[in-house]
Amino acid sequence: MGDHDPETGGAQPMVRPTETARWVIPVLIPLAAVFVAYALLVPDGPAEAARSVAVAVAWGSTLVLALVVTVLVVLGGMAVRRGPGGGRRRPGSLRTWLAVAVVGYLILLTAVSGRMAPLPVFDPLEHHWQGKVLDLIWLAILFGLLRRWARTEVGLRVTIAAGSARPAAITIISVFGFFVGLTVLAVVLDPSTVAPVSAERIAYDATIPNLTEELIWRGAMLAVLDRAFGTPRVVLGAPVGWGIVITSVVFGVGHGVLIDLAGGWSVNLAGGVFATVMGLALGWIWARTGSVWPAFLLHCAPELGVDVGMLMTG
Repeated sequence: MGDHDPETGGAQPMVRPTETARWVIPVLIPLAAVFVAYALLVPDGPAEAARSVAVAVAWGSTLVLALVVTVLVVLGGMAVRRGPGGGRRRPGSLRTWLAVAVVGYLILLTAVSGRMAPLPVFDPLEHHWQGKVLDLIWLAILFGLLRRWARTEVGLRVTIAAGSARPAAITIISVFGFFVGLTVLAVVLDPSTVAPVSAERIAYDATIPNLTEELIWRGAMLAVLDRAFGTPRVVLGAPVGWGIVITSVVFGVGHGVLIDLAGGWSVNLAGGVFATVMGLALGWIWARTGSVWPAFLLHCAPELGVDVGMLMTG
């Protein structure tokens, strides 16, 4: 329905987030609503909500800085490889930096969503569900306003590329099995590492949190950067370009440089390296299948593998 233009008699032109600003303000509505609700429902709410947003912006700005630095390194490397007088399209253009600005805005959105002070209704829960639900709502607004882009380039569709089902399934099952085995081995070697696995933890590892990360990082961000940098190479059947590298590096920084809800900073180098490698794998399966859903399943595989391994040994 939304793809048909009665004036032209055909499909509407593809409208991407780099080509229109109509989505920029609407995606802020759910975040503003939670801010107002927190201010009304919690004593000293306005000050606490403002503090949590400031913490989130500080952390998000760190990721945006990592994004800009990574893009500059990539552009520098491409310029050196191309050399003077190269005939290729120069990626360091206004269009490239507009794509970077869109990705930076998406980073700040998810940073604020995930670190805004939670409403009292979420207090009994072990995990920070509010942030992930907020991500899902503003993503729904973004994809609702840019429906054709969401289906065609983000991969928000059920169908996958021909011939991609088998390699995707093998990858997902292998990663899941590896983490089940690794967890069982770790507990056998050191029984003190066993940890209880609650129903909430399984639900958290299998649903909204991983889905929203894939919709943001592999879906929206990678689609925007692939459009700017192109996908000139084919790796194991997947068309890829510098976008997969850029998103994976920043994804790794986001899991390596941490900040809690109280504003405490920490560094987890191993987590950052693992997230970077996983980012490459998730970007590959997204590009290979043309759909965000296999990437979502692959994202769930390590965490559910650990959960199942713990359940098996507990």
